[in-house]
Amino acid sequence: MNDSIKNNKTTSLKVPQNRNLREKIKKACQQYLESIEIAPPLSFDELKRHALNISAAFAIPAAYLNYVIVMLNNELWAPTISGIPFERRILLLPQCLRDSLNCEGEIDEFGLVCNYCGRCPISSLITEAEELGYMVLVAEGTHIVMKLLEQGQLDAIIGVSCLSVLEKAFPHMAEHAIPGIAFPLIKDGCKDTQVDVDWVSEAIKLKSDKFWFTHQEIENIKTQLESWLSADYLKKYIPTRNTSVEQIAIEWLTKAGKRWRPLLTVCVYRALKNTAIFEIPEPVIKLAIATECFHKASLIHDDIEDDDDFRYGEETLHKKYGVPIALNTGDFLIGLGYQLISDSGIPQNQILKILKIVASSHTTLCQGQGMELNWIRNPTPITSAQILELFARKTSPAFNVALQIGAIIADCDELLLNALEKFSEYLGVAYQINDDIKDLHGHNNDILARRPSLLLALALEHSKGDLRKNIEDCILNKDDHHLTRLYELIKNTPAEAKANQFLEHYKNECIRCLDAIQNSTLKSLLRRLVNKIVSN
Repeated sequence: MNDSIKNNKTTSLKVPQNRNLREKIKKACQQYLESIEIAPPLSFDELKRHALNISAAFAIPAAYLNYVIVMLNNELWAPTISGIPFERRILLLPQCLRDSLNCEGEIDEFGLVCNYCGRCPISSLITEAEELGYMVLVAEGTHIVMKLLEQGQLDAIIGVSCLSVLEKAFPHMAEHAIPGIAFPLIKDGCKDTQVDVDWVSEAIKLKSDKFWFTHQEIENIKTQLESWLSADYLKKYIPTRNTSVEQIAIEWLTKAGKRWRPLLTVCVYRALKNTAIFEIPEPVIKLAIATECFHKASLIHDDIEDDDDFRYGEETLHKKYGVPIALNTGDFLIGLGYQLISDSGIPQNQILKILKIVASSHTTLCQGQGMELNWIRNPTPITSAQILELFARKTSPAFNVALQIGAIIADCDELLLNALEKFSEYLGVAYQINDDIKDLHGHNNDILARRPSLLLALALEHSKGDLRKNIEDCILNKDDHHLTRLYELIKNTPAEAKANQFLEHYKNECIRCLDAIQNSTLKSLLRRLVNKIVSN
């Protein structure tokens, strides 16, 4: 299930004791989903809204609302889980299902080691799951499962437990957009409990050809990206005349970085194409390289404008070769990006759409950069609203280009493009806020570098009297002493705590934007990537 159910104040789950009523609720959820188009993952509030609709339509007593929520979430995720390889799933069973008086199993630090005596359903469920390739854990805690989720070793969970145990896994499953099916215990009490064993068995055996974007798939694309952005591969697409321009451009493109933009382009395309056996077509490779060309060009120009000395742990391009050569290389990469788009081999209408988005995003980025440069030229007290607008203009466009290119070449509709544009806006702002927070504790601090920072704006907004006056004085005085003092003054305000609140808000807004997406593979992929992009 998605988003922590513990946010709901009625956390005690009342499970119908009558099998017919449980089956009625399950069937009601199936019929409801046949009548409405929604894709997982859903927030808890969304699940609750739909569960209320189901309860009203099928005359289900209000006391069982939480049970309806669980069953609805199960039915939502079932088609997705059916496409996930068995070896990428885990079956999580509680020890309390065992026959407490006659159990022959042993309990170690990982949980129950079943002796397969057959006195409880644990042995048959373990056998069934392990023969298919599942990982199985019979334990009361979820620490090991959480570690496996964080390490990307699992793509789906089928769990049996009382809600108090299941809910501990829900926040992590939501954060990583892990598909899950949960079966609440019919009889709980932590001893000799019961569950609908046949339902668990059916869930274990779910199987289809539906594609799911596994963690392995993302890692595979990352590996391919590294090969596409190698010097030898790039020479296929860069018109080389054995001049220093091409050589320096290739050298710069091969600098690692995080590669988020081309990764997003390929992942969006891959998710929307939604097939299990797949080879990335050459036009997509060209367009992924184009997104990296645009991004790397913006970094060259940004480093010049900020007069930064290092990038990727090495000298920046203008420090190594001088400003004129760096400027020329950045301009060359922009031209190369447009050339790769025009020569990509995709339909002309798609090329036109992409060129329009790239051009619009390029000018928006320059507007954001211009706002920053003007402030550096004439620093004055600045508000958080101004900073957030700057972030939306400066950082969001690159994400927008990457996402929309991937969607356009997959023949998406305008509704999806609109959702991705809004998602990009919030993602870019969240990314920059996170960067500001990390900078406060690092060496690459925007405040010490005399660049506008959300922390600075929030420090001004949440200080008064002498503290605010001292902060304003430090902004107006450009010497190193005042900059160092400004850094310390900001640390004495609630700016960092407020910035973290902004960060959570924008991450949540990213996730809300995904509500409009009806492709569960893409929706889950983007939800996972929000946390990866913003936390790295």
